[in-house]
Amino acid sequence: MVRFVKDQPDAYVYSSFGSRIFIGGLLLSLVYFGIGIGTYLYAQEIMTLYTKRFGGGSDLSGIPVIGDLVNAIVFISALFLPLTGGTMLISHFILKRTYKKLEQLDVDSKRALLLIVISRIPILGCSVVTFVPIILVVEAAMNGGMPGSVIGFYQTSYMTLFFSLFGIGAFLILISPIVQLYRRTENRSLIFAGLLTFISCSTIIYMANGQWDISIFDLTNSEFTSSFGTVMFLCGICTFTSFWIVSRNAKSILRYQKLHFTMRLGE
Repeated sequence: MVRFVKDQPDAYVYSSFGSRIFIGGLLLSLVYFGIGIGTYLYAQEIMTLYTKRFGGGSDLSGIPVIGDLVNAIVFISALFLPLTGGTMLISHFILKRTYKKLEQLDVDSKRALLLIVISRIPILGCSVVTFVPIILVVEAAMNGGMPGSVIGFYQTSYMTLFFSLFGIGAFLILISPIVQLYRRTENRSLIFAGLLTFISCSTIIYMANGQWDISIFDLTNSEFTSSFGTVMFLCGICTFTSFWIVSRNAKSILRYQKLHFTMRLGE
């Protein structure tokens, strides 16, 4: 047994790493599946949530354009921000803690941790591009004005910017466990896991700069809900498969080491 521990001292460490990664991938995929289902089934209900609650003549909901914008922001807050928030929370409480645990056990994980830290910048940028312009809109509405440039931003550029930032941030998060384990095993299946990650995140960025170049007032049309829901399902499947591959490879270190030790005992 001493020989077993001496040969590959990180075998048990990476076995635990694999379990945590599997849980992280499962939770991330559930977030994406949930957002996709919510868009498919409840887009119209969510878009009119503010109007239903407060009525068409109260607060900002009765002001032309501004009321529609408020409804759209409610839609974004109910679907898009949980997408970014859930991704960042899982990356912090599961992935980042997993890498720090590796560091405590003298396993180098600085590159993976750096990717998690960098990913916060574009993910937080999603919230900035959502709420900073709406403050200007509300302020102008209170003063009796209409900020055309800000309204134009939401109509033409918001979706592209939001999901481009999210695609970049998600890629940095999802690729981090692959980077961590590939340095240890150099298994070719991890390249396939990286390809799945690239496909899911590049699809988000591609769609954001293509079919999603629409006004946020049109987020309930069938073209958007079907394409967005499909992309979310694709991201969920790719994420779960990628993390499952990483988890299986991480656990195989201990399995192969046990096999090696058993064979050495039989010599």
